[in-house]
Amino acid sequence: MPLKKQEQKSSGKAVRQSKGKGFRPLKAIWSDMPEDKRIRILKVLGLIVGVFAVFTFVSVTSYLFTWKEDQSLVSQEQIVGIEDVHNMGGTLGYKWGSFLVGRCFGLGSYALFLLITVIATRLFFRKKEINVLKSVVVTVSGAMLSSVLLSFVSSSVGPDTVFGGGLGGDCGSLISGMMVNLVGKVVTFVTLIVFIVIWLLYTSGRFSRWLVTAGDSSESKEDGKGKDVKEGVSCCKSEESVKDVVPDEAEVEVPSLPIDDNPFDSGYTPDVEPFVEPVDDPGTDFVQEACPAEPKTVITPSPARQAVNMSASDGVEVIKGQEISADVTKELPRIDNREELENYKFPSLDLLNDYKDGRYEVAPEELERNNNKIRATLLNYKIQVEKVTACVGPTVTLYKVYPAPGVKVSAIKNLEDDIAIALKIKGVRVVILTDAVGIEVANDKPSIVPLKAMLNDDSFRNSKAELPIALGYTIMQRVKTFDLADAPHLLVAGATKQGKSVGLNVIITSLLYAKHPSELKFVFIDPKMVEFSSYAKLLKHYLAVMPTAASESDEMDNAIVKHPKQADEILRSLCIEMDERYLLLSKSGTNNIKNYNEKYRNRHLLPTEGHRFLPYMVVVIDEYADLIMSGGMGTESKTQARSITSSIIRLAQKGRAAGIHVIIATQRPSVDVITGLIKTNFPTRIAFRVVTRIDSATILDKPGAEKLIGKGDMLYYAGVDTERVQCALVNMDEINKVTEYIGSQTGFRACCNTPYYLPELQNDSTEGGPDMVDMQNLDAMFEEAARMVVTFQQGSTSTLQRKLGMGYARAGRVMDQLEASGIVGPQEGSKPRQVLVSDLDELESILRAYLNK
Repeated sequence: MPLKKQEQKSSGKAVRQSKGKGFRPLKAIWSDMPEDKRIRILKVLGLIVGVFAVFTFVSVTSYLFTWKEDQSLVSQEQIVGIEDVHNMGGTLGYKWGSFLVGRCFGLGSYALFLLITVIATRLFFRKKEINVLKSVVVTVSGAMLSSVLLSFVSSSVGPDTVFGGGLGGDCGSLISGMMVNLVGKVVTFVTLIVFIVIWLLYTSGRFSRWLVTAGDSSESKEDGKGKDVKEGVSCCKSEESVKDVVPDEAEVEVPSLPIDDNPFDSGYTPDVEPFVEPVDDPGTDFVQEACPAEPKTVITPSPARQAVNMSASDGVEVIKGQEISADVTKELPRIDNREELENYKFPSLDLLNDYKDGRYEVAPEELERNNNKIRATLLNYKIQVEKVTACVGPTVTLYKVYPAPGVKVSAIKNLEDDIAIALKIKGVRVVILTDAVGIEVANDKPSIVPLKAMLNDDSFRNSKAELPIALGYTIMQRVKTFDLADAPHLLVAGATKQGKSVGLNVIITSLLYAKHPSELKFVFIDPKMVEFSSYAKLLKHYLAVMPTAASESDEMDNAIVKHPKQADEILRSLCIEMDERYLLLSKSGTNNIKNYNEKYRNRHLLPTEGHRFLPYMVVVIDEYADLIMSGGMGTESKTQARSITSSIIRLAQKGRAAGIHVIIATQRPSVDVITGLIKTNFPTRIAFRVVTRIDSATILDKPGAEKLIGKGDMLYYAGVDTERVQCALVNMDEINKVTEYIGSQTGFRACCNTPYYLPELQNDSTEGGPDMVDMQNLDAMFEEAARMVVTFQQGSTSTLQRKLGMGYARAGRVMDQLEASGIVGPQEGSKPRQVLVSDLDELESILRAYLNK
């Protein structure tokens, strides 16, 4: 046989072997079947079983009323062509009803109708929470039990021939008769009652709880009363000489402590060790003097207590006050950080598209063709191959080549261009695997990977990550998910129109589906001014902004940072936020935000001591190169660029433990943009297709990104291995649906402001203090604010915001004017300002002086 034909035959055999040997199990066929096809099959099965349930109900019900008229049909074996059938289910319905009611369970046959209905509901509506096995056990056992009970009751009254087999059918009559014959009617009745109780215990949680608590008495709680007093007296006196009457024991109730700062997990109350404050009751103070030498005990009572009983002959007076009980009647719940948004609803996956028209399957002919060409090319260079297997991905197929013994792996790697020419494609990527050499070849028709399918995968839904992200689909046919909290920072780079912006939207959308607004805040920096504009709708839920807006519209306009100057300010503010968080971590004795928040939820850290719930913060910067160079080359621009770079590096170096994570994206991966400090502090990187091999080395420290096919094809690098992933797709229409759904819900506050403000920067304009305030131009709400502060004796900027609906900047200016006029005192750290005016009469004289009344 010619060598070429022999190679083609062996290659075809290898491909057939890669597809599996022998008969495939039904479970494997079902798992490999497309999801839409599986849904259609389940729907059809559900309809068929549902029709059978209706047929069963009609046949059984009709049989109860027409069984006498149709008795002549019992002996007929013919089914088709019989006339004068009274059963609404026809001849088949009569025979089915006769079998269930007469021969089996009697009236208990309705339990089987319920079972069939449950199965139909599970199949059609795909309700996985319905346990079919439990339903079978409950319904069949219920049918048997009711059948026996009905037969026993009816046979006790008289002969039971109704429905052709009695109320309980032939099955119930047989079992009931056997039990009566063996143990008699009384024991049979008791046995049936016991079985009914067991059945109810298994099926009814309410009955089970009632049975468990039945017969409990509160008298058992009073055991051991007065033991401490009697034991204390008997150390010097016999027990017969002491007569003690102990009053009822009192319980100490520890009320729930309302804490307003970031409660956690609405409705969730795990088991925690209760904390009980010591009860200080001076009425129970007494002095006990016990002398071992003298058989006499002297107890000096508090004058507030009354002697309960006194024995004059023994000279012992026992005074019993109210005992202190350590039994906590109600445990303190964990702090719920979701309390302010307890009605918040996560967006549904139905808001995302399926992209069914964009999915293609790789044809076997394509796999066979590429396999033959790879083998032929390697054979031309005298490289022997044992076998070739194919791992089909959405856009790229990995051909795993197992070289023969003695073949150098480098020899195959050096043939990248030759293999690409043989396959008639722009380029292939050769990678070294653990057991083979991988050749990545683009598919003829790339498939779209919908983000909806990635978020619906178990690897994302059941993820234990703090910040889970579903990135896309790997070449090894797995959903790629990773934890941004472990990343801890992410660098995204790639040429224009290669999927970089879509990748950022996939990351952001994954976090929106994973985290509650109280647990996550975003800071978006968008020099292009158009990429992140849709996320401005998340202002009242997910965004962290600077407290400089004068109104709601101003705050909405600046929710997305668009200018380098604003970017510099908000990044410096984030550094201040990071330092404040580290101070809280130091005070709490924890080393990361996860442990800190856990201690706060368990009430080990009190808000009265300055502690608060710390949400994760994700800073997303698009077009990083443009951000640090768009301001021009003037002195001020250079200073601003250096400040932005230094702030990003500070956040990257220290932000992980404080819960601050940075994502930067750039389309210009040059060494002056992605510097050594950036690469060192951003260990996790994503490279889309780039133009040159040098750009790939700049991003990943290795080549390969220049050979990607584009349109979301990426390389994911986490510091060790590089993995090829097809990025999921989410378009702007889907993003707008998600953001509109979230933005339409009620935010954290009734006023216009977002609930999370970053620290305000201290600049020269604010260092003058109240002496520099212009009292000639008072705010229009100055008088109203002054009256409110004096009335409630509370002076703080947040109070003005909450009760008067002011913006943060305006409330700060009004508070400075109130301080300059002598109504409130100076700022004392985090404490509220002291109100210096005690009543409204004193306030009137101040207002007349400043308002010229």
